[in-house]
Amino acid sequence: ADFLVGALGLNVESVSIEQLGFARKITITNKKNTIIADTATKDEIHARIAQIKSELAKIDSSYDKEKLSERITKLSGGATEAELEDRKLKIEDAKSATFAAIEEGIVLGGGAAYVHLSSYVPAIKESIDNPEERLGADILQKVLLAPAKLIANNAGIEGAIVLEKILSSTWEMGYNAMTDTHENLLNTGVMDAAKVARCALQNAASVAGTVLTTKSECQNPKSPMFLGSQAYFRKGMTICKHKDHHYEFSFIIIYVPDKSLT
Repeated sequence: ADFLVGALGLNVESVSIEQLGFARKITITNKKNTIIADTATKDEIHARIAQIKSELAKIDSSYDKEKLSERITKLSGGATEAELEDRKLKIEDAKSATFAAIEEGIVLGGGAAYVHLSSYVPAIKESIDNPEERLGADILQKVLLAPAKLIANNAGIEGAIVLEKILSSTWEMGYNAMTDTHENLLNTGVMDAAKVARCALQNAASVAGTVLTTKSECQNPKSPMFLGSQAYFRKGMTICKHKDHHYEFSFIIIYVPDKSLT
């Protein structure tokens, strides 16, 4: 394909079939055009990249250098600025996870470690005399099953079946959602840093405890409006009293029941 530019006397009105090129896919939007070249034009693309690199070495303008570098990146299929930022964040996450694993070790990933730990909760509960703490142990046992169940549900698999398989297997076994298999997660590298798993559970318990122990009194509660078989709608204002202070809150809540939890 020829590069149509007015300085060379070429324009769209006078273009011929011989001057056109071809591509595997073209996507045109109001903000940008994306052209995916056919593999048959690979040699021509490399030749164009080499030409632009030659021009890049001859110019001094920082603006022109930036634009030519962007053109080389797009032609060579290189990473865009957004992709580079995403890659940078992934590397930082991997580095942090590695340091956390060095500090406290590793556990099974995919929520399998939590599932196996949940089987030890009943024995711990037997040593607790406080009825409220025993209730908290029951809640914790259910919470430990939630991550693995959610991962399975998101993968289109019945979470209850996955949980049953994990609980009936040895400690190193779990569910790999990427391959849809029940396997030895240590051998396949599906692992989490123990520190990350511990902190996630501790932080969740801390937030739940804060909500439960907040001494506030809400007045004028309003019943939700029924929107149909799937949702409830509630809108209004609530006055809450905390210690010697009163607060007014305006709110809109849409509640969709999760039948899988009933």
